[in-house]
Amino acid sequence: MSKADEREFQQVAEAITALLAEAVKETVEQRSPEPARECVAGLVDLDRHAAPEDEGGPAELMATLALVRWAGLARVELGEDHPGWVEDVLAWVEETLGKRYRARARYTSGALRSEEEAGEIMIYAGALRDDFLPSLVWLIAGAVALHGGGDIAWLRDLERSATLSGR
Repeated sequence: MSKADEREFQQVAEAITALLAEAVKETVEQRSPEPARECVAGLVDLDRHAAPEDEGGPAELMATLALVRWAGLARVELGEDHPGWVEDVLAWVEETLGKRYRARARYTSGALRSEEEAGEIMIYAGALRDDFLPSLVWLIAGAVALHGGGDIAWLRDLERSATLSGR
């Protein structure tokens, strides 16, 4: 891959991460499932324009990777010191968005529980369909609301710490 291609890939990844961060922020602020759905719909549209014949695409893949990474960073940060934190996040999703959103988010909550379970969440992509990626946004929003003081900067701090420690 050329340096120009690497730069372009990095810019796209940063743009997708910024969109997801905004969706997390708006989910917390608006207390609604819709910011996540709108964000993901925009990413799906990008993929459809880039490769209309394919199911899924690079934007959805990058979004999945970014959200699973955030889940992993939260897991490392909170896992040992906050027993029951995943159930607390699911409770936040229910209280904030509703019971059916908690039920959907439970399928992808393995991303918060362990590395092994994170690898298994793709099994549920077909069942959750359009709510697969939003369910991950809802979970991350719950973690941000409960453990990051509602501030998306908490995720950025986790990313910086991981980068500095080589994770």
